[in-house]
Amino acid sequence: MAEQIKTKRPPVVVVMGHIDHGKTSILDKIRESNVAGRETGGITQHIGAYKTHNVTFLDTPGHEAFSKMRARGSRVADIALLIVAADDGVKPQTEEALQVIQDAKLPFIVVINKIDRETADIERAKKELGEKGVIFEEWGGKVPLAKVSAKTGAGIKELLDLILLLSDVEDLTCNLSSSAIGVVIESHLDSRRGQAATLLVRDGKFKKGDWILAGGVFVKTKILEDENGKSLNEVFASDPVRVIGFNESVKVGSVFSSFDTKDKLNAVLEGNLDYKPLSPKLSIPEGNKIVPIIIKADTAGSIEAIQSQISKLDLKDFSLVTLRAEVGNVSEDDIKLASANKNSIVVAFRVKIDRTATILLERFGVKAMNFNLIYELEVWLRRELENIIGEEKVRKTLGMVRILKIFKEDGSKKIVGGTVLSGGIYPQKRFVLLRRNFPLGDGKILELQIGKIKVKEVLSPGEFGALIELGLEIATGDQLEVYDEEVVKRKL
Repeated sequence: MAEQIKTKRPPVVVVMGHIDHGKTSILDKIRESNVAGRETGGITQHIGAYKTHNVTFLDTPGHEAFSKMRARGSRVADIALLIVAADDGVKPQTEEALQVIQDAKLPFIVVINKIDRETADIERAKKELGEKGVIFEEWGGKVPLAKVSAKTGAGIKELLDLILLLSDVEDLTCNLSSSAIGVVIESHLDSRRGQAATLLVRDGKFKKGDWILAGGVFVKTKILEDENGKSLNEVFASDPVRVIGFNESVKVGSVFSSFDTKDKLNAVLEGNLDYKPLSPKLSIPEGNKIVPIIIKADTAGSIEAIQSQISKLDLKDFSLVTLRAEVGNVSEDDIKLASANKNSIVVAFRVKIDRTATILLERFGVKAMNFNLIYELEVWLRRELENIIGEEKVRKTLGMVRILKIFKEDGSKKIVGGTVLSGGIYPQKRFVLLRRNFPLGDGKILELQIGKIKVKEVLSPGEFGALIELGLEIATGDQLEVYDEEVVKRKL
């Protein structure tokens, strides 16, 4: 492995906030002021990310790749900008964006926009944010504040300086001697050139001719482009890039890795356990397994039909990867290839499994079957895949209640009163705390009463008193979504 030499890298910044508060306008103004950027290029807004002033911006609030990586416990961005309009203040989407930023543990800058308007009230906006727990540097806290006008350009330069200063504090580094890892930002079908994806490199680098594996889909990189369609020969950490020519559609939010040889790519596809991603932050999460499949059939037409059926299977956090699809009997070499991964499946359609291959099947424990009817193949394959993907927790909503009064709070234990809006509320069941329909966290109902009598349920439209356990503040008007969970076998 190459020596881990740390190098400073540009920050990746996600822009979030309430609709119409000026997120896109601010980014447009930043781009407009970047003369050098027009010459060197980056990735334009319509494909979700672009680089300017040595900063990479993710310009879509609630971007799917960002939310998916957040759910996996990783971070796509290094810094967030929370945009708030000076004449409008904190709105529901502002609160939601703030919650997303805090959940992802992202350092962030509050950007108060539209300061040029007559109705602007910067102090009111700051006060409303303070009530939501945002403590600015000028108040002794850690959150920087920028005041800008996307219309006039006032404060834009200072905002860029603040982003670069915060990135210095965060000490953002990469290892440019290593292969690249990163995230798929967007994916689409180029009608002329095939499957394309926009990648954001989070560490390392890759060059034209390297192989990319993204969630089971791969490509030998022949076309790397910037926003102007200009060809790139090499891509570095924090760079966004369009890659064209994937063998299949690439899933947005997928983690990708680069390989300088096809042998290294094949080692991963075949389940070589010696492979370890270079960055623990962006390693493929446990549970996001690769299910390799080998298809042997009597004709190319049969292979095409089988692959068409397979493409309709939704494996959620699993990736079904075709290792081999060929005409002919299942051979000893097919079984050896499949044996590298315990999840491998071999299907034979209107062909035989050779005698030596049958012996290896038993030795290596590979799952294989031959078929004459395609619907039988599909039924068997579906059953085998369901055995691989295992079980999952399914949540069932039992009822929805509204909190009318807070009687007592003692740390995480709280005594509250409320009314049942639908369904029912039950002791020892868990709930999600909702504020303006936005989920804030989970808690548990410990006891339930009507009057001073303990009960086992209260149904709609009844009123109740309850002792709950919740590590968050609760307010009148909040709602509790009461639920139950059961473990069920996952179905395709």
